Amino acid sequence: MIGQSISHYKIIEKLGEGGMGVVYKAEDTKLKRTVALKFLPPHLAASGQDKARFIQEAQAASALNHPNVCTIHDILEDDGKMFIVMEFVDGQTLREKKGTLSFKQAIDIGIQIADGLAAAHEKGIVHRDIKPDNIMIRKDGIVQIMDFGLAKLRASGSKITQLTKEGSTVGTAGYMSPEQVQGQETDHRSDIFSFGVLFYELITGQLPFKGVHETALMYEIVNVDAAPMSSIKPDINQNLDGIVLECLEKDPRERTQSVAQVSLDLKRFKRESTRSLATRTIATRQYTTTTNLETAEPPNHARSPMKRFFFPALTVLLAIAIVLMAWMMWKSRPESNRSVMRFSIDLPANAPMAGGTSPLDISPDGKYLVYVSQLTNLTQLYLRRMDQLDATPITGTEGASYPCFSPDGQWIAFQVGDKLKKISVFGGAPEDICVTSGTIRGDWWGPGNEIFYGHLNKGIMRVSAQGGNPELVSFLDSAGGEISHRFPQVLPDGKTIIYTIKLNSIATFDEALIAAERIGTKEKKILVRGGSNARYLPTGHLIYLRGGSFFAVAFDAEKLEVQGPPIQMFDGGWLNPFSGDGTFAFTNSGVFVYVPLVSSSFDVNTIAWMDRQGKLTTVLEKARPFFNGTISPDNQKLVLTINAANDDIWVYHLVRGTLTRLTFGGGNHGFPIWSPDGKFVVYMAEKGSSSNLFRKPWDGSGADERLTESDQQQVPTSFTNDGKHLAFSQSGDIWILPLENERKPWAFVNSPADEPYGVFSPDGNLMAYQSNESGKYEVFVVSFPKREGKWQVSSGGGIGPLWSRNGEELFYVNGTSLMSVDVSLKPTFDFSTPKKLCEIPSSTLGPWDVSSDGKRFMMVVAPAQQTTTTKVNIVLEWFDELKENLSGRKNK
Repeated sequence: MIGQSISHYKIIEKLGEGGMGVVYKAEDTKLKRTVALKFLPPHLAASGQDKARFIQEAQAASALNHPNVCTIHDILEDDGKMFIVMEFVDGQTLREKKGTLSFKQAIDIGIQIADGLAAAHEKGIVHRDIKPDNIMIRKDGIVQIMDFGLAKLRASGSKITQLTKEGSTVGTAGYMSPEQVQGQETDHRSDIFSFGVLFYELITGQLPFKGVHETALMYEIVNVDAAPMSSIKPDINQNLDGIVLECLEKDPRERTQSVAQVSLDLKRFKRESTRSLATRTIATRQYTTTTNLETAEPPNHARSPMKRFFFPALTVLLAIAIVLMAWMMWKSRPESNRSVMRFSIDLPANAPMAGGTSPLDISPDGKYLVYVSQLTNLTQLYLRRMDQLDATPITGTEGASYPCFSPDGQWIAFQVGDKLKKISVFGGAPEDICVTSGTIRGDWWGPGNEIFYGHLNKGIMRVSAQGGNPELVSFLDSAGGEISHRFPQVLPDGKTIIYTIKLNSIATFDEALIAAERIGTKEKKILVRGGSNARYLPTGHLIYLRGGSFFAVAFDAEKLEVQGPPIQMFDGGWLNPFSGDGTFAFTNSGVFVYVPLVSSSFDVNTIAWMDRQGKLTTVLEKARPFFNGTISPDNQKLVLTINAANDDIWVYHLVRGTLTRLTFGGGNHGFPIWSPDGKFVVYMAEKGSSSNLFRKPWDGSGADERLTESDQQQVPTSFTNDGKHLAFSQSGDIWILPLENERKPWAFVNSPADEPYGVFSPDGNLMAYQSNESGKYEVFVVSFPKREGKWQVSSGGGIGPLWSRNGEELFYVNGTSLMSVDVSLKPTFDFSTPKKLCEIPSSTLGPWDVSSDGKRFMMVVAPAQQTTTTKVNIVLEWFDELKENLSGRKNK
């Protein structure tokens, strides 16, 4: 929307995005002022309830006129888009300012927040989501409360208006009041509790209630009293402790009854901080309030944490109630009987986890979960604090895979294109570590600040986390059929690695090998035959996946030997049988997280045509694990990749209805494209320790012909129309292979950015390609072969460019939309503004190619369960159960 005008507001830049809206900086062209526009997200626009909450926010906040509350100017609707016009606040959130504030500044900020809340409460408005992200600090030091998206209006003498779903809990977990956690009715005193949590964190740098997951955190909020701030920072005055602890009383009736009083207390503390306030008797203070408290009950000094916890909370979400009760049952057991507790957490629907390569890790201290999200064709890392409900996208990680935490939990390593990168969990730009020279398969940040990673067709590599050249530390036994070593883990001694071996003879990774090796010896020991993704646990066991089940076996790390037969721990683990990726992680304290199995079969993909309106028509109904493919020049055939542990290429004849295998011989074969004359198929093939370019007659009448020889992974992308030049991707750059004379490849698009895909125009004089040189992927066009002209065609993001065969259109994907650009190739390149053709149906992969008439696009249709998931399972105290099972004290 950048640069567009909505009503009389011109959009300047995107400021942020939350659960109830996307916020843009804009210019009010009538009044010549800078404002902020908050739009209801499209995925919520269809819900009348969400629209009502969105309007309620504007109504609630517009009733306020206070320097510590963001001013609402208007609420409008333009072309079906609802938005709020609000004051533009030039500053930072309180969370962004964390760690930079002095004690005096913290007190001043607390006073201003309390004053703003007091003004809201005076109007009968309860915020219900007070947290650092909703507090802005302007450059002049003025504090303003933002986002009344969860606000609830109270009208004197009338029933409370509750626009959230009946029985739901609203707020952000770490800052919720006990009554919010239990789904009970809330009033202004809930905001006072949340203020107390926020102020406690502001002063001490820590939250008063902690938990490695939501359930434990909610239990603490309801049942565990906060420790005095002075127990964390001894120099804190006990009178300030008293002010804050009164805000954090569990029972609203025993809590400070007015935030205006909190403001007065803080102001008095500020004035008298050099004098003793020990004689102040807060307990006998006569409270005043600006809201209707006639129904308030007298304090109940005999309350019990257990009674509080089991107090009927019929309006609480059923899932949370069940988990909380399970937690209590577990906590009430004698320690000797505590074995395991299992529960699930849900990820945001607008940020689901990708169903592909190893998409999650948990930090060693259990505080953070990082995962790969894929709502569109492009992945991105999301970070979720385990004590909060929200997951936040990590800027600069578009296209990422294989995240892993550093041992101190401060950094996350990941791959984008052909580069291994790292980024701080506290933000900042990603930093390059090394070029991986191809797709990685698993990574592990070991002791000594070294990162180990597997490779598509090599042994295990090692590189310093500070950057440098990768070093090979395990070596393939090609004579023994080894294709790659992947999914490494470094044992605590820092000298031993375990990894999975892919063989050229296996159909799935249920047949793979698991090995251990002392670095530098070049001598591996096979530990398990039949399994993948082994991990060594602090209990002295190996855990691995086979057939969707977790298996464990005792392991002697000194002798590198398994001891006794493996035992099946439980079913439901997610394992990609074609890549060997398993989706689980653990902490040394016994917190185990994994993605549950969402599909019992991967042989369920079909091939379909998608028309220009987004309608799908099945072409090939026989279910196979299809991945990608292209259309022959005569429109009679499709060449397809069918996934397996060793992928192969097949040809489907559209007229005859026959599906014929084209490649054989072990190793992966993939990414096939047709030669312009339709006689050959060119593809990537694993031969030995490299993935290079080969070609073969489409009817299988000839042998594979090697076109390139390199230790770099190479993927073919496009031919010029005369068949004389072949474009391919290598190390995140676009290379050209002349198919006449010497066949010496040369780099065509070569830059520090990632340019993984390029396609020639029908006349062969231009190339369209995707690049993240601007910080996100966009589609560019460049002249060929001399690169004398360059144009950015997409706006707001773009990947996967495709030319129409008549050269009059260029297609690409932006998010979930298929875009079209009208183009002219002669006399010079010219193009129109991009327009949206259609929404790409969910659970599809592609488009991979376009028909000769430009009316149909080739798609792979995959079940939603294979592409994304929103559920993560968590197991606590799992190590105890593991040891019991393997010691024979329990029969499964």
